[in-house]
Amino acid sequence: MENLSQKYVNKQGINEGRIVLHSDLNNFFASVECKKRPELKGLPVAVCGSREDRHGIVLAKNELAKKCGVKTAEAIWQAKLKCPSLVIVPPNYDEYVRYSRMVKEIYYSYTDLIEGFGMDEAWIELTGDRKVKTLEQGACIADEIRKRVKKETGLTVSVGVSDNKIFAKLASDYKKPDAVTVFGPHNYDEVVKKLDVGELLFVGRSTRAKLHLYGINTIGELVGTNGFFMKSMLGKNGESLYRDACGANSAKVSRWGESDEAKSIGNSVTLPRDLDNIDEVHSVFCALAEKVAYRLRSAGFAAKTVCISVRSTGLVTTEKQMHVELTSNAVEIADAATRLYIENYNVNKPVRSVGIRTTNLISKNIGVQLELFDKSYLKREKLAKIDNTVDEIRGRYGVDSITHVSAMKVDVIRHNATSFAHGF
Repeated sequence: MENLSQKYVNKQGINEGRIVLHSDLNNFFASVECKKRPELKGLPVAVCGSREDRHGIVLAKNELAKKCGVKTAEAIWQAKLKCPSLVIVPPNYDEYVRYSRMVKEIYYSYTDLIEGFGMDEAWIELTGDRKVKTLEQGACIADEIRKRVKKETGLTVSVGVSDNKIFAKLASDYKKPDAVTVFGPHNYDEVVKKLDVGELLFVGRSTRAKLHLYGINTIGELVGTNGFFMKSMLGKNGESLYRDACGANSAKVSRWGESDEAKSIGNSVTLPRDLDNIDEVHSVFCALAEKVAYRLRSAGFAAKTVCISVRSTGLVTTEKQMHVELTSNAVEIADAATRLYIENYNVNKPVRSVGIRTTNLISKNIGVQLELFDKSYLKREKLAKIDNTVDEIRGRYGVDSITHVSAMKVDVIRHNATSFAHGF
């Protein structure tokens, strides 16, 4: 196979002339909480998905908590051992959506080629802008965006600049917080090739471990193989990974609001440690469901089927699915996911990663017509109002002042699943 990396360095036609940014809001959930509540300034803060210290996990943390060693997905009690002064706050997803939209409006002032990657990340393509012809000029725009986000929202953002989506994302991860980094042919050999192969997008823990077994520890060592070898090791994904490492990814940045007819919308996570009880799994499902629900609503869809994927510690992945009433509600999606998990898996065995995917999508326009005859729509609106009220009360009186209904439903679902298993 042709030496793609050499072609990249010599600018022999691989994405030459493209200017792609990747913007990543730093410690997004925790940063929004600190912005909303000035009294948290100067304190280590963690956003956590449960009222119970025993089973709750850290969903996000600010820089001060990070410096104390607090990690995403660890139990709250573990985080507090590392950082006794850690302030625990509940998630407020409505606020996160609001801030996400504010930031995207800033991006819109430069281009409509904006492809969201969750609430806190987005690719921005400037290719074709008469004022932006080089990566250096792209970096100037990236710095403008960085400064505007800080001034207009109070949040910080790290922006990567490259001629392809993979390296733009790699660059935004390279230096945080509040930074602009350029990855291109000029620093490919000196910087990019020396990075751990696990830094590449879509290289999860198991893929990284497999690559390490073959002595492939850095991006440069991956580039030193070839597409045929990678395909033999990892299948079609291996060949794509090789091209990505060589700077040959040519995927386009979608125009915001424009997409192919979506077949599914989902999200998954591989956590720093195994999940070993149902409460932790439920907390993760709640976090994933919020992102999935947000993406459904943003794309103008509701779903009729919820699927979960579960990877065991033996790295075996299985999927289960169930039909639900038409929904784009996070609570309903999380409850369906938890029910699927309890009914189909041994909840006492640890799992490595979990994911939620929604399918059988119905466009928003059709959904509005259905909702005229669907009384469950009123229930979902009530759920949204309850969530807002709960977050306001917690914000005033503390995280333990009120119990969120979703945190109580694990026992209900477990009971129902047991009854189901016995034929009741």
